Order: sequence, then C-alpha cells, then structure tokens
Amino acid sequence: MAVDEADAYLIEAVQRGDQQAWSEVIDRYQGRLISFARRMLAERSEAEDIVQETFLGLLRSLPNYDPSRSLETYLFAILRNKISDYIRRRQRGQRQSLDQLKMDDTPEAWIDAETPSHYVAGQENLAAQRGALVACLRQWVAQCTEQRRFQDLIVIEMLVVLGLRNKEVAADLGLTEPAVAGIKFRVLEQWRKLTRSAPGAHEWQEADLAEDSTVARIWREEGVSCLKRSTLGRFLLGALDEDWNHYIDFHAHQADCDRCHANLEDLRSEDERDAEWRDQLRERCFASSVGFLSRVEG
Repeated sequence: MAVDEADAYLIEAVQRGDQQAWSEVIDRYQGRLISFARRMLAERSEAEDIVQETFLGLLRSLPNYDPSRSLETYLFAILRNKISDYIRRRQRGQRQSLDQLKMDDTPEAWIDAETPSHYVAGQENLAAQRGALVACLRQWVAQCTEQRRFQDLIVIEMLVVLGLRNKEVAADLGLTEPAVAGIKFRVLEQWRKLTRSAPGAHEWQEADLAEDSTVARIWREEGVSCLKRSTLGRFLLGALDEDWNHYIDFHAHQADCDRCHANLEDLRSEDERDAEWRDQLRERCFASSVGFLSRVEG
C-alpha cells in the first residue's frame, strides 16, 4: 500500500509547525479512530480521551516517524497501545491524566544491553528486517488483488490471523486438505522470490504461516491486507464486483479486522454524524496538542 501523498504533505507541514495542517490531520482521522476505540471501550467519553491521547502521542513521536509507513497504520498502532495501557491502569484501579503522561520512556531493553548504542544498533537491524518482511507481504497482497487471487489471500488470513489448521480451512472453504497445503507451498515460494534479493533474506518456512509466528504478528500490527479507505467506500456503495465484495466481507467481518471495521463504521456514519460533534472533538484534540508543535519543529 503506497503512502498517501496527502498524508505525507500534511506530516511535513506539521513538522514545520503548521497548525492548519495539524487540524486537518485530526479531522481526517478522528472518526475512524473513535469508531475503533468505541469497539474496545464501554463509554464514549473514554474513547474520546484515548483518541485525544493518540493524537498527542503522534506529535510526540514525530521526530522518529518513518515517512515510508502509512500514517493510518501508525495512528492505529498508537491507539492500540493507548487502549491497552488504559485497560491495564483501570484494572489496577489507577488513573493517569494527560498532564501526567511521560514525554519519553527509556526502553527497558536498554537495561540489559551492553550500551545504549549497542541496543540501538540491534534495533536498527531488527527494524530493517521487519521492513523487508512488511514490504514483501504488502507486495504479495497487492499482486493477489491485482490478479484476483482472493482465495489465496483468504487462505493465508485464515491461517495467520484466525489461527485455523489446514483441515479447518479446507472445511470452511470447501477445499481438500491437499489443496490447502498446495496453496501454502505456492505462497511460501512466492514470498521467497520476493525477498531473495533483500539483504539478510528471510528463510521462509511453513511455521511462518502459524498464528503465533512473527509473520502473523507483523500481519496484524501493520494491517498488511487492510483495504484502502476508497475501496471500502466503493464496497459500501455497491460499486465492486462479487469477488471483491466476498473478500472484503471476509476480511472485515470473519477475520474481524478492527481497523477496516472502524473505517467502515466511520464511512457509514460520515453523512449522519453530527457536524457539531466533529468540530468539538477536533477542537478538543487540537487544543490539547497544539502546544507541542513548537517542540516538534525544534
């Protein structure tokens, strides 16, 4: 999935301290982030607080933001972390205000590393390896959709996202177990070809298609097979063919993709949502974070 040019422009402007660009970022993403947060939290006020923290978290982390990464993916990653932290605090009966949030946390792994620079070097190597895996998986997904190999895509999601076994996948899709095994073999070979020229190429194995694998974790965290918002909009308008509709329905509902589900909910309610509420939330998020723009710029 290519990085959105509008997002890239807005982020560059925000890094220069442009308040209007920051307001546009908030307006562009607040709806889908709220839809996601409300699936996890009981109260709307809780969801709005977490979204407010998410935008603040984006500003604080901009100096380290990788412009090759989708802004939506980045925001949803921050949101997931904020929700997890909030739930853990609530379970412990602790509360933490926005003013108490730390600007920077020293990675705990530094404690066990020989030196901070040693830790950073290791992290850079891991980041490069992860980046190569993400690029490969995204390229493969793009090839599947372009060539309409939706069955291969569904089989892989059933394995790595839903954690199903060959037998269960075969039964759900009306295939034989050897057919599922054949798809796995073919896909792994395609992944090998895509990464063959990459530095430190990953040695693809069948274990990479298990729910508890690194590939499965990356798939979920990076939203490897998530649909473009424009594609989801066409789905809601009934402007896609049966094969596309079948895949999107599987991905968003059967595979239970929180991110695409949130986008769909936001798109469905976009025309119905109270404009006054959107303005109020945008102003609230903007007011709580605009003071950090000068720090980002500096």
